[in-house]
Amino acid sequence: MPEILLVRHAESEANAAAAWQGRGDAGLSAAGREQVAALGRRVEGQRFDAVVSSPLTRAYETAAAFSDAPEIEEDLIEIDLGRWEGVPFDTVAEKDGVLLRSIYNGADEPFGGIGERMSEVAARAWSAIDRLAERVGETGRAVVVTHGGVLDSLLSTLLPTVRRRPHRMASNASLTHLVGGPGHWRLKRFNDTAHLGRLSTHAARHLEAGDPVVALIRHGRTRANVDGRFQGQSCWGLDDVGAEQARWLAKWYGRLDRVYTSPLARAADTAAAISAATPVPVDGLKEIGLGVWEGLTWKEVWDGWADVARRIYEEGQDLPRGEHGETWAEATRRMAQTVASLELAPGEITGVVTHGGVIRAYIGTLSGDTTGTMSRLATPENTSVTHVAMTADGPVLCDYAVAPHLESTTEAAPR
Repeated sequence: MPEILLVRHAESEANAAAAWQGRGDAGLSAAGREQVAALGRRVEGQRFDAVVSSPLTRAYETAAAFSDAPEIEEDLIEIDLGRWEGVPFDTVAEKDGVLLRSIYNGADEPFGGIGERMSEVAARAWSAIDRLAERVGETGRAVVVTHGGVLDSLLSTLLPTVRRRPHRMASNASLTHLVGGPGHWRLKRFNDTAHLGRLSTHAARHLEAGDPVVALIRHGRTRANVDGRFQGQSCWGLDDVGAEQARWLAKWYGRLDRVYTSPLARAADTAAAISAATPVPVDGLKEIGLGVWEGLTWKEVWDGWADVARRIYEEGQDLPRGEHGETWAEATRRMAQTVASLELAPGEITGVVTHGGVIRAYIGTLSGDTTGTMSRLATPENTSVTHVAMTADGPVLCDYAVAPHLESTTEAAPR
């Protein structure tokens, strides 16, 4: 399947001045140029079949981290912000706060009163991405360098705002990863800025503000992962690579003072590697229960339960897995209730080591679109980290499935 790496441009002069840019053509700041250098070191040696950039200077200069001659794609240009173009953030919030909050919470209104609507931006951006995917083919990998508003428009379809905005804006020089292809795009990674520091800008700011931050960590690799077996709540342990992944995770991320874990061996062993104390097992952090399917391969499930598998995985019906297992909705409620019950320290990171399915399910609760995550979120990589800030207004996604410690290893998942 094609892979698209979405990159927000590095810090511009207008970003540094805390002003809305839109289609104003400011170049990069000094800090932005340093971010581009760090980005170039992060992706050095990686192969890309195409590198495409917005025509605006700040994006084109950022694309230099990937190519000496990036292509220009007009449909990747930033949102037309209408009367907000070039205006300081504080001034817009003061004078047009009602409209700004309405758009922020999902209303499809013109930016700045006379600019583009989010739906219009999403339509042109997805069109550009689909054309690029068709050009590079099923095994192609391409880079798209664009803007925060454009990335927000794409995320508005992958993580839609149902009750309230579920995620922060992609940070300058961040990496966001799409897989799947036209009509089937899934979010594999969001707002990865590990080349600039361990934590994303948003996670760090929430900690500074005193908000608790949860680090959702998927367990290391198991033999069942390699064989493509349904694990569910069966107790597979880490294989040799999985144990090594947990050590790489601890080396990159460091150890945490407070760690909760699923009691299943693959999660508990991963938690032990990153915890400065004894991890606390919590039953509610187990993977979705898969009933009689546990231990079976995809082929065995499809051979034995073709009708049910088709209804669940192709038609989107939420039926019990494996005859007497959980539905997606049941696993989602369980995970949301469990995370809400954990004791979290203000201004600190709490580790929650769990499983790929329930991490995806939990992210769906942030906006209220609990079923959409089944098809729009890819399962996070083994030992990847997802940060969620617990704010006064509710949980908010800072980043998703970040795992730089896997990138220099031969056993890492495709980047």
